[in-house]
Amino acid sequence: MNVGVVTKWFNRGQPVVGRQTRSALDSLGHETLVLARPKKERGPRPGALDRDDVWDQPGITEGSAYDIPLDEYKAWVAGNGIDAIFCDQNYQFEELASLRRQGVKTIGRFVWEHFAAEHVEGALAAFDIIFSFTRAEQERYAEMGIDSPYVPWGCHPELIAVLEGEGEGIEFASSAYRSGPQTRPPSPSPSPDLVRFVFPGGFLGHRKPLEPVLEAFGATSDRRFRLVVKAQVERKQVRPAQEAARRDSRIEVRVGDQPTAEHLRELAGFDVCVAPARWEGLGLPLYEAIAFGQPAITNGAPPMDEAIHDGVNGVLVSGHEEGTAKSGIPAIEPDVGELTAAIERLGDDSYRAELAAGAVRVRDTERRWDETVKGIGGLLELAESG
Repeated sequence: MNVGVVTKWFNRGQPVVGRQTRSALDSLGHETLVLARPKKERGPRPGALDRDDVWDQPGITEGSAYDIPLDEYKAWVAGNGIDAIFCDQNYQFEELASLRRQGVKTIGRFVWEHFAAEHVEGALAAFDIIFSFTRAEQERYAEMGIDSPYVPWGCHPELIAVLEGEGEGIEFASSAYRSGPQTRPPSPSPSPDLVRFVFPGGFLGHRKPLEPVLEAFGATSDRRFRLVVKAQVERKQVRPAQEAARRDSRIEVRVGDQPTAEHLRELAGFDVCVAPARWEGLGLPLYEAIAFGQPAITNGAPPMDEAIHDGVNGVLVSGHEEGTAKSGIPAIEPDVGELTAAIERLGDDSYRAELAAGAVRVRDTERRWDETVKGIGGLLELAESG
């Protein structure tokens, strides 16, 4: 089949999911094309649409705007003979419904922190299938009357390639990867006298509880501990980390939008991923930690607790509800005391090694990429038979 992927196309979580979804479809033998949506004209990197690094791929059509006009959709479909399209977080219901009426199979998902009851009618008209990458979204959509097939999200082979020393020249055609379990243990720390924690901040939006993490880390006293706060862009949200770094020499701030292989190699070198979130759609840093054999600290709330199992591949902390996300799901502020205790607990070398081994087991069983590929293939089969 000729399968289109409609997605933002720059270095950010949702476009990474789109790019990796494309690789899954490639590995199933489909011809894939991408209709790239520029970022909205607000916030960091307005209008972003990357065409270098891993985003330099064949078969990319650049959309003229984030909300792509119907004529552009139709020209893209007709010009490429597209039979089905995959979308992630696409609320252009009228345009997609028009494509569906002309016979294109439409398959999509949404992050549950944005999708609300007001969207149900339009989404059901626009999509043949609305699927879920987390049980949390699947259960919420069931309450809205949406039968949403579940596809487990796994650790993409590009992550495993970094562990195996192949990250310098990562290629993203899925045929370049081996599927199935990878048993190589995580890379040892280059400095056994340090325990290195990373806070993957991305754009450091409100979803990322940076200040509670800084407060929790500051309450520890172990001189072996190091905390690196990584951010993609320089913005005012980085300032609390910069101020904390001036007070505590154990804290470092790194700001920059690195090439993918360089970024992943750097992430793989840490000992612990500290990635709580006030809410989460999927939580790619958690899957990166699993792939790299890193224990993770995150919220004991869905969907974070689907990827990280307390005492198995990480430590879950509780929190309290503080407002809601756009869709009405609760926003959870992590408990600072529990964050401090989790950081201190992972200073124990034997316990950290135990959880690192647990991460490898999770990676090689429930978070295998070939299960994701199988699930995505099943969605196409279901759409075809519907």
